[in-house]
Amino acid sequence: MSGRPDLPLQLAVPDLGRLQCDRALRVLPGRRWTLAGVLEPNQQPVVAKLFLAGRHARRHFERERRGLETLHQRGIAAPDVLYAGPLADPPGWLILTAWLPGASADTLGEAAMPAVLRAVASHHAAGVEQTDAHLANFLVRSGVAWTLDGAGIRTAGGVLPARRALRNLALWLAQFPPTLDARLGEWCALYGAIAPAISRERLQPVLDRARRRRESRHIDKALRSCTAFDAQRTLRRLQVLDRRDDAPDLRAWLAAPDAPFEHLQAHWLKRGNSASVVRVDLDGRPRVIKRYNLKDFGHWLRRCWRPSRAWHSWRNAQRLVLWGLPTPRPVALLENRFGCLRARAWYVSEYVPGEPLGAALAAADPGRREVLLDRLCALLADLKHLNLSHGDLKATNLLVDQDNNLMLLDLDALRRHRRRPAFGRAFARDLARLRANWADQPALLAELDRALSDAGLAP
Repeated sequence: MSGRPDLPLQLAVPDLGRLQCDRALRVLPGRRWTLAGVLEPNQQPVVAKLFLAGRHARRHFERERRGLETLHQRGIAAPDVLYAGPLADPPGWLILTAWLPGASADTLGEAAMPAVLRAVASHHAAGVEQTDAHLANFLVRSGVAWTLDGAGIRTAGGVLPARRALRNLALWLAQFPPTLDARLGEWCALYGAIAPAISRERLQPVLDRARRRRESRHIDKALRSCTAFDAQRTLRRLQVLDRRDDAPDLRAWLAAPDAPFEHLQAHWLKRGNSASVVRVDLDGRPRVIKRYNLKDFGHWLRRCWRPSRAWHSWRNAQRLVLWGLPTPRPVALLENRFGCLRARAWYVSEYVPGEPLGAALAAADPGRREVLLDRLCALLADLKHLNLSHGDLKATNLLVDQDNNLMLLDLDALRRHRRRPAFGRAFARDLARLRANWADQPALLAELDRALSDAGLAP
């Protein structure tokens, strides 16, 4: 059986008729397919969740079926189950539910939070806990969030115990960056209107821990094969790529990663001893490839036992993307290896046209300069909220795009600090490195210092 569905796909559903599936909503290759389609002969729109024959297929099917059943029994809005049982071709188990029109909560983002919080509060008041805290598991329709996934449903006898409710609420709120914590009081009040109240003071430390766990899981996930990423590890190399970018040109580059650097007409962005950067077109899309060089045997000996700078860049880019901080989207990571020893490495990201912050500020009129400084301070405030230090915050590592948005570049030294004093020292070094860019431009430096002071970021 193929690991991915060959669409359009026709399925015979016992006692209901023929199912025509033409769109994949989510695919876990060889394990589970979630497909959209219509049930003939009435052309009823449906969602088909197929648990493919395998070691744990029936167990996962039963968990999903029981979860949806529990939601209905406890009066929680969930899609109607039209069929739940075995499937002959392909072999496995099928749960067929009615299609619900509406918007997925993950596409609505922060705007979905009132509906999602009311749904989570209703869960807890009914003694239900959704352990798979993911906005895509809710669909918002006319201000009501419908619960789509039954696999993560756990229950209690009555109202969910306070400790479990607190942890579960923190899991949901951890999907949003700390910059939105100013709304915690409002969100706690919204939750408390339906379920037993939880104060912001009790919630904040639990939420901070949930964010750290979520970030750690996301970064670990970005280094293994899953729905979002394809990873291959051998004794000779590690390669990871975003499945959205998996196409022939990228695969060809993975087979010959030095080829763009050896091309006579290469579009060089940087020629350096420690790193070389070129812009290329892969599958019709502009990309930036950064190769981390090894200058000599001594340099290799110092670096070979540590994770490569490309590895750090990939992980840190995933960290920033998770929290919505601006950086070119990571595309691929490649490391040459000799067993546990690292050699040359490459990092691929989207290409974002723009100019360095230093050049942009020097050429800007007063109005644009104020906009750029405000956005710089907003970015620094976001980094501060997350205890992230950049490690080399020079103006060339801040790119200004055509809409005056700032993008963080050169992420291999970026670091999250667990202890606030250590972060404070690292952040002060970042600010000192940033200010040094305009040491010979006292007027511009004074404007920067005023902006930092107004934003509460003064060194």
